[in-house]
Amino acid sequence: MTVLQKSKRCGGYLHSTILIILLMVTVYCTPSFHCPEMVELGSSVNLTCYVEGRSNAHSYVTPSVTTAATCNLIDGKCIPSRNFNASVVNTSSSILTIHRTLKPHWGDWKCVNDPKKETCHVTVFKRPTCCITSDTNTSSLNEGDAVTLTLNLSNSYCSESSLIELTTGVNTTLIKRTFTNISDDVLTKQFNVTSSHFGVVSLIYTCSSRSWNVSCEGIHDLVQGALTHITTSTTQSTVTPTPDGRDAARRQRDLIAGITTPVLALVILIILVIVWKKK
Repeated sequence: MTVLQKSKRCGGYLHSTILIILLMVTVYCTPSFHCPEMVELGSSVNLTCYVEGRSNAHSYVTPSVTTAATCNLIDGKCIPSRNFNASVVNTSSSILTIHRTLKPHWGDWKCVNDPKKETCHVTVFKRPTCCITSDTNTSSLNEGDAVTLTLNLSNSYCSESSLIELTTGVNTTLIKRTFTNISDDVLTKQFNVTSSHFGVVSLIYTCSSRSWNVSCEGIHDLVQGALTHITTSTTQSTVTPTPDGRDAARRQRDLIAGITTPVLALVILIILVIVWKKK
């Protein structure tokens, strides 16, 4: 009975020892692959593969499952293909260079060190150029004014889904659209101006997990105009046409003249009489 227990214990030790050896071998030969998460279309980028252990060669595999380069770390040489370049850094690492990132370069890249395959994901993007126009003068707006803004987008790209947000004033969203592989587009927004619209007009472009504030040509602000309230206290005469062609104002003047003339003549006559008596 004691012998059986010892055999089981020894078997357990043996299994543990084998597991530790396997783990040591796995760690000893595991490659590590590093690449930037976001790469701008047309730019240059480096991918680096590190290999810990005695493995002396590995390959870079593109998202379209073609070999970009094969490197021999012991010989210190790499054999690249087409538009790629590769070089050995030391006996445990190499670098693959993409001189001009293209749309097919997005996706999962692999550093292959048989039987291990390390991957890293590359998102390719290009921020849009844009222009914002309006059908009204945005430098002098009042609440309630009807405005239509037009957003022209061009030359944008995101290998993942992208988001366009046009905002103004106090974080007021005018346009919010999600796109896939957007290039050129025209977006419009019609609205009646409120107090929250006054302020800076901004475009936020999001590709995958990263966002940028994009500077657009054209309109940059929605400006509140000065309201002018004019109160007129001047009394205006009402002109009423008469059957004989004279208006009411003229009749009034004629009436005053008809009364004033006899009175004035009477006063003059009285003065003449007084002067005559004194003589």
